[in-house]
Amino acid sequence: MLQRFLIRLCMSLIVLNCFVLTGCHAGSAPREFAPDGTVIQQAMQGELRQHYRKLSDSISASPPTLQLKNIQVDQLDSFFLKRLPVYHVQGTYDLELEFPSQTKRRPKNPFELYLQRQTEGKTWRSLKKIPLGWQSYPVRD
Repeated sequence: MLQRFLIRLCMSLIVLNCFVLTGCHAGSAPREFAPDGTVIQQAMQGELRQHYRKLSDSISASPPTLQLKNIQVDQLDSFFLKRLPVYHVQGTYDLELEFPSQTKRRPKNPFELYLQRQTEGKTWRSLKKIPLGWQSYPVRD
């Protein structure tokens, strides 16, 4: 009797362990729905435009024209947040800043993005980690 109980208990623990382990692995989103190069570039341009606009405002200057080149994705991970897929994209890019009197080139800049595909699958939001969770911004053309 005790032997049957112990066998059932062990089997239950094994099954429970399988569910727990599978649940951890099921947390990644499908790669076929990952953002393409256009979405990544739009998200990066939005972040850089905002950064240089704030910087230019602080010194009372007009922001430079930005040109992103050679975007290289080195790592792509994913998870779900509020039942929507989030893709963590890391890599490098070259940046060309055009000022009225000169052009500056900044090669091999690292980047890190969190991009969330929206329910209908047509739009994306850029996420920023904040102390109380996540803040999101629409990715625009």
